[in-house]
Amino acid sequence: MRIRVVDVFFEAAHYTGFSDKYNYLHGHTYRLEVEYKDRLGPLDYLLDFEELNSIVRQIASQWNYKLLVPETDIDKIKITGPFKYATAEAMCMQILSEIREKLGDHNGELSLTIWEGPRYSANCSEHDKK
Repeated sequence: MRIRVVDVFFEAAHYTGFSDKYNYLHGHTYRLEVEYKDRLGPLDYLLDFEELNSIVRQIASQWNYKLLVPETDIDKIKITGPFKYATAEAMCMQILSEIREKLGDHNGELSLTIWEGPRYSANCSEHDKK
């Protein structure tokens, strides 16, 4: 007999460390599906679904929003960034500035929306103040 817990998610960024094709930093929404298999007990019962679900969610939460790095690279990594805080708002202003720089003589007004997944976004324009 088997029971399953499905649709437990976590977000993480990583790179493979071994493949030129995927050896760049990128992120995923990871979906977990856990199966527990055993013989039925005398009560025709394997395990409390909620207990298994709680365990899986607790572990997934420890992986959530992490940067996953190959152990061979731990001492090689130097983390830098062009902004004080890595928020969607700060990224919006930085990327907009970089676009403006590349546009050169084109003087039209720019605005940018940066999406964090399908529901959340930050919007900025050149008239916004930092």
